[in-house]
Amino acid sequence: MTEREEHDRVASLIYLALSENRHDDAVDIAEANWPVLISNNVAVLRAVADQLSPAELASRPAWDRIRRYLGFVMLDSSLRPGAYVETALPHPPRSLADTLLTLTTRGIAARTAGRFGEAVQLARTALERLAEAREPERDAVQHRLADGYLQWGLSFEFAVLETEALSTLERAYELGIAFENTRAAADAAGEIAWIHTLGGGGVHADRWVERAQALVASSRSSQAWRRTDMIAAAVRLADRLQPDAALEMLAQRPDGSVDEHRLIALAQTAIFRLSAGRSSTTVLLSELQRAQASDSQLFVEGNHNVTTFGYIEALVHLYADRPDRSIDLLTQLQGVERGAWALGVRAAAELAVGNDALAQRDADTVISEYPKWPRQLIPALLVKAAVALQAGETTTAVSAFTDACLLAIDNSLVSSLVVIPHADFAQLLQLAGERLSDPQLDGMARMPLMFAPARRTAVKLSPRELSVLRELAYGGSLAEVAARLHLSVNTLKVHNQAIYRKLGVDGREQAVTLARDRGLI
Repeated sequence: MTEREEHDRVASLIYLALSENRHDDAVDIAEANWPVLISNNVAVLRAVADQLSPAELASRPAWDRIRRYLGFVMLDSSLRPGAYVETALPHPPRSLADTLLTLTTRGIAARTAGRFGEAVQLARTALERLAEAREPERDAVQHRLADGYLQWGLSFEFAVLETEALSTLERAYELGIAFENTRAAADAAGEIAWIHTLGGGGVHADRWVERAQALVASSRSSQAWRRTDMIAAAVRLADRLQPDAALEMLAQRPDGSVDEHRLIALAQTAIFRLSAGRSSTTVLLSELQRAQASDSQLFVEGNHNVTTFGYIEALVHLYADRPDRSIDLLTQLQGVERGAWALGVRAAAELAVGNDALAQRDADTVISEYPKWPRQLIPALLVKAAVALQAGETTTAVSAFTDACLLAIDNSLVSSLVVIPHADFAQLLQLAGERLSDPQLDGMARMPLMFAPARRTAVKLSPRELSVLRELAYGGSLAEVAARLHLSVNTLKVHNQAIYRKLGVDGREQAVTLARDRGLI
């Protein structure tokens, strides 16, 4: 039996044990062949570590360290795989390559555990060590650096540091191309496409999606790919009002993708299903909440996933005619770095509940702070137009609406135009006249169900009515509620009828539910 055949035999035995849930046997075989696996097949170690339950890992500290250190890493053949495991050992690195590998692996462990600040610091330290090294040392590791730059860029990306992320990921792409590390180049291109997609940079996003997909198609590698480019491509299809095609794109994304973006893919799938009319908002919101609960470790700190996931969930609430809940979610994001990123949607939600002044404030903030981010700027301009229209300021309204529509058309972001009520959109389009003669816009004007709900008339309840409503929500019979309020039952009934009339409901349960949705109680 050749050495390679022996390695394959060991790997086969381990995978068989894992497939039959014989975790102890898999661990025993791996530990008996530890030197062979570290030197030649660290992916098998990762497979074993990933299959162990939290209880099993707790009883095996070495395997817990392996699982954390390997994280999402898929190794290029030029890297020394044993170094990934050796970072758990307390000896100092012996070379620039080992120093960078140690810092990078620790950064992966920190990032995948939600410690994004630590991951960013480790990435910056690695870049500093590289810059400080002597030229011969740097030259000696150049062919290995595509994976390093990819991981450092990911740490910046998840910490919502777009500028550092883009420059670092672009360097990963360049090195991947130069040294034929196709996977690193494709993964970097996919992440760059996603960052541009989030900002609404349609042309840049499409270009990087094409690069990533061309690299994947040209490769025969069996290694796992991140395939973030497929999420970006799906969103771009939805931006062009093709939600069914977007769903199909995400469905084709391989299950084996190295997936730190899993939650975002799930959230995007939800919004595509809503746009395609394939699911109710109630079902989608329930699914999103379950997904968030099951992946709570990704919500340890304010980061890319928190902002993006919250933004999508808030959109679903808005289209479900729950703008108050949307406002609550987006207000919570103000404590997150780059929280203002979602203020355009909060402005739309404020508009929906009739808070024009607050809607205008949020819109103005986005217009001044995000002038180069079309996906955020378009909703803000639309809200500005709708508020001006309501105030009778037609010139301002048409100007802002025209800017929003042209920006959407130029960047293939037509789907972003649906955050204001259909009546406002149709009226503004008519006022704009020939300046906005476009088949896509004309088609949208004939599809009212795509848009955010009509704005509400502000409900004004008296202090006494609010206290009655709070007691109704607390529970109890009419006699019990009346007693707590020191009222007669007949007087309570009069207050109840006034509350129901103002809220436009038929009874107590509907009144309490609507009042909670609107933040009245």
